[in-house]
Amino acid sequence: MTDSDLPVANTTPAEDEALPLEELELTPQWVKSSGKSYADHSGADRGARRSEGRRPEGDSRRGNDRDQRPRSPRPPESGDRRGPRPEQRHSGPAPQRRSEPAPQRRDTERRPAPSAPPTLPIEVTFQPEEKGFAAMIEAMKHNQRAYTLFDIAKLVLNKPERHLVKFTRQPAADGTPEPLFLVTPGENVFLRQDEAVRFALRQHAGMILKEKKTPIDPPKGNFTFVNRCGLTGIWLGPPNYHEYQSRLVRHHQSRLRHMHFEEFKSRIQTVKDPEAVQAWVDSMSFKTEYECLLDPEPKTFATRDEVENHFVENHLAKFVTSAPEVRIGGVASRQLQNPALLETIRLAWEQERKFPLKTANEMRGRLRHEGFHFFKDPKGITFISRIKPQKFESIAHLSEQIQKIILFLREHFGSKRKRLIEHMVPPPAAPAETPAPTQTPAPEGDTVAIASGLTTDTNAPAAPASIMPSAEDRVLADLHWLIQDGYVVEFSDGRLWALADKPPQPVSTKKPKTPATETPGENAAASPEPTTESPLETAPVAEAAPAAAEDGDLNPKTPVAS
Repeated sequence: MTDSDLPVANTTPAEDEALPLEELELTPQWVKSSGKSYADHSGADRGARRSEGRRPEGDSRRGNDRDQRPRSPRPPESGDRRGPRPEQRHSGPAPQRRSEPAPQRRDTERRPAPSAPPTLPIEVTFQPEEKGFAAMIEAMKHNQRAYTLFDIAKLVLNKPERHLVKFTRQPAADGTPEPLFLVTPGENVFLRQDEAVRFALRQHAGMILKEKKTPIDPPKGNFTFVNRCGLTGIWLGPPNYHEYQSRLVRHHQSRLRHMHFEEFKSRIQTVKDPEAVQAWVDSMSFKTEYECLLDPEPKTFATRDEVENHFVENHLAKFVTSAPEVRIGGVASRQLQNPALLETIRLAWEQERKFPLKTANEMRGRLRHEGFHFFKDPKGITFISRIKPQKFESIAHLSEQIQKIILFLREHFGSKRKRLIEHMVPPPAAPAETPAPTQTPAPEGDTVAIASGLTTDTNAPAAPASIMPSAEDRVLADLHWLIQDGYVVEFSDGRLWALADKPPQPVSTKKPKTPATETPGENAAASPEPTTESPLETAPVAEAAPAAAEDGDLNPKTPVAS
């Protein structure tokens, strides 16, 4: 089954713009924030804060007064069997007590940590969202820089709006594939069909069925109390009502099927209140019927169970789809009903954020189809670029400046344009001060020339002078050519890398094949007679001298012989 055959929910991404490429500079948020500044803090209140915690002089506590008061020996009371104190028995220093280790806390006294929901045997894969990924590809096509494949994958994983989530259920022990059930209007995935049906009937009941209430005669009898479900709050009726047992079973099957029936009965509450009895009588004063809205002709059902069975038999495929692989939007994947499935998605997302190998493999085919090239830098990191990297066989035929650029970038891997220009274009020296030219009076000959009108007009527009590019512009032009043709790679953060030359081709040691030997007779018969080419004629060259002599006679400066 291909990815196009998978059931995909109708997703409407919130972001119509391209994915921002500036997020490829993965910097923590606390580094980008300026934080609280203490530049204007004088520190004058530091002493005041310290003085607040000190006690004023003369303020003595009760303990200090007790130590200063003289103590009198305690008189022994009658019947006191303890005898004198240790300090009264021994005149020497008091014996030191042995320090007993503190009792350790038993492991049984520790509270157990809350256990996380169990994960499911389901493989979770993250794929880029089509519209946002196409806009990001167009932005990278108009750029000549190279981007890390894993950084692009993390950019897709950063927000749920930028990716889809594909679920693949592992086959059973006997090898049979087990399907997943997708409720398409709600974009929810379930492991069992009955869970998907209950969710569809609960969330989309207005699209499936409609309730019709018809007035009927209320129940008659002497009712002093009424029972109520302690979980849903629905009135079940008094036990002496003739339909009480059937209502009890029907309510358990429709609302609390996951609970044992005896446990459900233990949660029933008895209310002895006339208002509660009247509320139950009012609820029984009409009959509820159900109509399926998906039928071309309306059909009426007496109970909700009947209309639900009719929905499962005839219209289930319109709301629930089953397949071994299912794809939903990233936002919907964070709002699933199954806690174990949510935990599985969370663990898979955290693993991909650390090492997004599966997400990167999902993008490889699309990037190759769009014309991107894959390569690795000297550290083994995979990059993509619209320019295919190339290598020179030798740089000896290049100009001197281009050779210097390549050699510098090979020796200093990761240098940026600023460092390259500082190396290639040294700062200009300070110009020396030249004395101002002194004006000399024009000679008399010039006045004559001006009078005769032979001088040029000073107000005439000057011819445009050709602007020579600066040394920095020439370096940048050569660097642009190297990057555009793939001999130098510029990464997304501005670092440059000049590829090494191609390794020399190994010389082939195989001997050339000798042609088959032929007999001299066959060779002579097959080969045509050799033709001799006549030597080049030199007569026209020799005749060129008299012609030149004749042309020289036409020169008026040539002397004529007498």
